[in-house]
Amino acid sequence: MPTHRTPRSQRQRTHGMTGDYPPDWPEIARAVKEAANWTCERCGHYHDPERGYTLTVHHLTMQKDCCELWNLAALCQRCHLRIQGRVDFNQQYMLPHSSWMVPHVEGFKLSKGLLP
Repeated sequence: MPTHRTPRSQRQRTHGMTGDYPPDWPEIARAVKEAANWTCERCGHYHDPERGYTLTVHHLTMQKDCCELWNLAALCQRCHLRIQGRVDFNQQYMLPHSSWMVPHVEGFKLSKGLLP
């Protein structure tokens, strides 16, 4: 199934972000962090700004105005920077997704009617 994909060079120039944060973004971000027990979904490190593990909330699709839970991941700054701009839900992968990513992929597929 062909999909349109913005070239990586263009995503990097614009940082790939689209849309605006909703007015209630602080509350949404806090709820995502609380649901993750203030730990990074990817590496499991707890929120510890003094040691460089500040918990953030990442929009996996890079669309700031899409605040569906499948699109929001509680990630420490280190993990956030590692995956920034690298997630493409329409790309086919040869290997299984990492366990932290599975709920996000399944949520995306459900939202698009791709799962029964």
